Amino acid sequence: MTELLKIEWLKVKAYRTFWLLSGLFLAIVPLILWSYELILKNSKQIAAFLGAFSFPKAWETSAWIGSAMYPIMGILLIIFLTNENNFRTIRQNIIDGWSRDQYILAKFGVMISMAVFMTLVIVASALFFGLRSGQGDPTDGIGMIWLIFVQAMDYLAVALFLGVFMKRAGVAIAIYVMYAYVFEFFISRLIDFKVKAHMGALFPLECTDRMIPGETKLVNELASQGVKPFEQSTLQMIAIGYILLFCFLAYRRLKRSDL
Repeated sequence: MTELLKIEWLKVKAYRTFWLLSGLFLAIVPLILWSYELILKNSKQIAAFLGAFSFPKAWETSAWIGSAMYPIMGILLIIFLTNENNFRTIRQNIIDGWSRDQYILAKFGVMISMAVFMTLVIVASALFFGLRSGQGDPTDGIGMIWLIFVQAMDYLAVALFLGVFMKRAGVAIAIYVMYAYVFEFFISRLIDFKVKAHMGALFPLECTDRMIPGETKLVNELASQGVKPFEQSTLQMIAIGYILLFCFLAYRRLKRSDL
């Protein structure tokens, strides 16, 4: 796996879009958290400020706000995959001696590496703002790191699926962005309101968004009208199930695709 990732790194290290989108994610997550901190301070809601940025709440606040930027890295993964499909990179890799399984394993390695990067950015931001608040113990709620990683993997798994099954990057990115930011949010709330059983949590991305709800917890409660939500452990299992499903579908597609 290490050798495969080294080869993948050689492909992207001179790729300007890689540095642009990665740098954007790295910069914008702490910037948005800083803006949120300023809003709370300027509104003189000291209790809200301390509650949002003291441990263990700082973990959830950072994860909740940072998750809004996950599609940036999803877009990057889609670009990687569609470019390799259009330029027939898989054919060249196999001519050079790779098996299909090695090629697929390399792509999964890229996805996991991106999820680790996203998790580290969120964790570093949480530690910075949480320690700056001077409230609470950083080790309290540290288990949130696992949830952050699962959520990052879930967003990337959807991107992996679209990047493998669609040839045009523009179309795949448009579908991904609309689905992540608009479609799932409104449809899941509509289902919650009509069915009143938190069934909206069964959507691929919504399950992880509710796993780390942040301030949208109130919206979820209003939509479901007092019905008890899914347990966090249940949401984790749903998310992991979707990750495995999308990875399996991508694997089968790459395994059977025509070179």
